[in-house]
Amino acid sequence: MNSKIIMRRGLRLVLALTALASLPGAYAAETSGHVIGEARDLKSDEFLYREIYCANGNPDEMEVIYRNETGRLLARKLLDYSSGRTTPSFVQQNFYSSEVIEVDLKAGNVTMAVLDAVNSEPKKVSSTQTDGTIPVVIDAGFDEYVRSNWDSLLAGEKQSFLFPFAERDKLIELRIKKTACSYPTENHQCFKLELSNWFVRMLVSPIELGYDPELQRLMRYRGLSNIGDGKGNGSVVDIRYDYQQIPELACSIKDQAVTDSVQPVRDKS
Repeated sequence: MNSKIIMRRGLRLVLALTALASLPGAYAAETSGHVIGEARDLKSDEFLYREIYCANGNPDEMEVIYRNETGRLLARKLLDYSSGRTTPSFVQQNFYSSEVIEVDLKAGNVTMAVLDAVNSEPKKVSSTQTDGTIPVVIDAGFDEYVRSNWDSLLAGEKQSFLFPFAERDKLIELRIKKTACSYPTENHQCFKLELSNWFVRMLVSPIELGYDPELQRLMRYRGLSNIGDGKGNGSVVDIRYDYQQIPELACSIKDQAVTDSVQPVRDKS
């Protein structure tokens, strides 16, 4: 197989990992606060978009709003932590691609779906039963997973888990370990996230996560973005997170709402 084709497929696979850009969600949900991340191109430092994490009063829910430089709504995600802090179900609508992505976990069964936002028709739907030998981590639940395994990671242990990849209807195995930060920092603790498959790992760059070691908060995300260009391509970004108070208006959505006709696949008969 042509090496360029293999690399493109590898890059599409890693796009699944970029849901991890939603890491601060658990912190914001716990504190009923807001978090904002500013995404810039990793190489050029060009501003690309902002992602805003909004607590809505329900301790089990968190909403993430993505906007570009002009304020245009790019995507919107609703996280539901009622199934566990590391396994939040979510529904994300990408307005730039007219797709809705859903992931849900119940009784060890992971349901993944990609739907057409216009007619609510499923493009891909799958259900996978896990055996419990490797933990499942979903989307923003990875932040809680890092904090829960903080001491072992700092001790040099590698941790592996399964992560839902809705676009390919499968769970992929990832691993994380501590690493030296590739960017200048006085105190950040960095971790490297990569695919467990050695062959694909050679074709794609790992994701780098920088944490405040005292507060165990994610401060930096460096890798592929979960916000694409509508053609299946993602940007390579450097996201810096701010945990200061942001205006409530930033969480207000009046210009575009999640399509009312799109109902979670798990609720359909």
